[in-house]
Amino acid sequence: MASKSLSLVQIVLLNAVVCGIEICACAGFTYVPPMLLKAGYTEENMSIILGLGPLLAFFLVPIIGRASDSCKSHYGRRRPFILGISLLLAVSLIIVPYGDVISLWFVGPGSWSKSVTVGMLTIGVVMLDFTSQACLTPCEALLSDASKDTDQHEKVFTVYSQMISLGGFIGYLVTALDWNSTVYGSFIGGQEKSVFSMLVVILMLLLCATLMVAEEAPLATEETNEIEESPFLQKQNINDLLLAHNSANTLESGYESSASDNDSSDGLMRSNTRRNKHFTKFLSKSYRTTPLRCLCYPVSCVLKRFKFVTILQNLCRYFFSAIYDKLPESIKNLFDVPIVLQKLALANFFSWTAVMGFNLFFTDFVGQAVYEGSPNAEENSYLRMRYDEGVRMGSWGLLFHCITSTVYAMFIERLVEKYGSKRTYLCGMIVFTISMLGMVMYRHVVFVSIMAALTGFAYATLTTIPFILITKYHSEKEVFFSDCSSSSKPVSQQRGMATDMATLDSAYFLSQVVLSALMGYVVHVTGTVLSYIVVAGVMGLLSCFFIRQIVVCPEDLKPRTRHHRHHQNRTLHL
Repeated sequence: MASKSLSLVQIVLLNAVVCGIEICACAGFTYVPPMLLKAGYTEENMSIILGLGPLLAFFLVPIIGRASDSCKSHYGRRRPFILGISLLLAVSLIIVPYGDVISLWFVGPGSWSKSVTVGMLTIGVVMLDFTSQACLTPCEALLSDASKDTDQHEKVFTVYSQMISLGGFIGYLVTALDWNSTVYGSFIGGQEKSVFSMLVVILMLLLCATLMVAEEAPLATEETNEIEESPFLQKQNINDLLLAHNSANTLESGYESSASDNDSSDGLMRSNTRRNKHFTKFLSKSYRTTPLRCLCYPVSCVLKRFKFVTILQNLCRYFFSAIYDKLPESIKNLFDVPIVLQKLALANFFSWTAVMGFNLFFTDFVGQAVYEGSPNAEENSYLRMRYDEGVRMGSWGLLFHCITSTVYAMFIERLVEKYGSKRTYLCGMIVFTISMLGMVMYRHVVFVSIMAALTGFAYATLTTIPFILITKYHSEKEVFFSDCSSSSKPVSQQRGMATDMATLDSAYFLSQVVLSALMGYVVHVTGTVLSYIVVAGVMGLLSCFFIRQIVVCPEDLKPRTRHHRHHQNRTLHL
């Protein structure tokens, strides 16, 4: 990307595909749950299917992000991934509504055709969910690359937040219109087919706009080698180190060679002792820097009560390190995260769990808790009509949510300059938590709609500030990433932008996986849909606590550094 300043038109066009993706996601998933239920799925199975897309994204998006960082295509690092994933998204938009038509073409009428239709619908839904989320990571990296040397990080991601909110507004508006009564709807063949066909066209037009305005230079070969080099562990000959460790223990236990070979034995012992220290240092480093420490620690506590503690502890650590060493490099990099990203991802996880808990279940909450309807009542009954009316009103609440988010995003850049990233982030989630409390305390439709509109502050904050912070971290890698485990190369060359964007997005994917897996069970146990809002409020409260821990400036790292030095000095003294 060129380092010259970007015009507003360029920034908007760079974000065009983001708007298109959000339009497809919001409009598509308005119809997905009813389509799955009509296909014969139970609500429990439907929740599982809706959780498969985020689960795939959680594991695959970090790999996609790292591949994007090291991509050597002549078209740049980000555009090939944006194009490829967007095309898969377009294919899913065709499969979901036209699965029955496709199955008739290939299989013909009959019971087998119905099974194929259900299978294609399932695959299309999972693809739609996965691609609509996975495509955002290279888009975010593209924006960060474009603004890297321009001091326009806040402006670029402010427009990003506005375009996402605008996409949600358009998506919900498209689904709210009755296309059956139009000539277009009659020609295409129904509401769902009309909407999905329109989404494909919109996505392709906005995708072309972004790809044409983005000016990416191919990645240099030497830069690729730096990125592809593993930042986690240097290559070690584990077998030789283990042999040296066992030899040293043998010598220390009295099973050394005869006394007549004293000189050679002393030389061997000194050599093996040095290798033994190197082995212990390697194990200690692996043990501290992997998430498997939580498994090793209880075992170590038990082993302290028995003989041969040191040997058994080292064997235990070696066992888990050996498993870790067999993992693909892309998976290892998921766990090699600087402390600043760990804190930001943790706050992001609880924040998104809160906001997505509201977004996913709000219409059901309004239909049952506010309008006192029932989704399981008979068709055309009073309770079913009340529920459907509540769902429609809940959709308007989500529309107000998008409007608030779009308007508020215009002011986030100024608020960050005046009050700082942390305070702006914290205030957004405080307003969200208060909104959830208000919905639980007073369930009137007008009041609930106002509270839904206020949640837009949190959404605009979440789609802006974390990415501003990621870009800021990368502008001063030597300061913020000083705890990276690799010492074989400079800190400035250890981490790629898309890799860290994917780490941040993984928290978003994981929040949806957790919600899909647990919320149905929570509502079943409590017996009320108020649990949706209560859980969202609790997660919002937890996010406020973790937001206070994030690092926004180098000074935030100093208290931790002093504590770490004090701990080291105390350990040496003991």
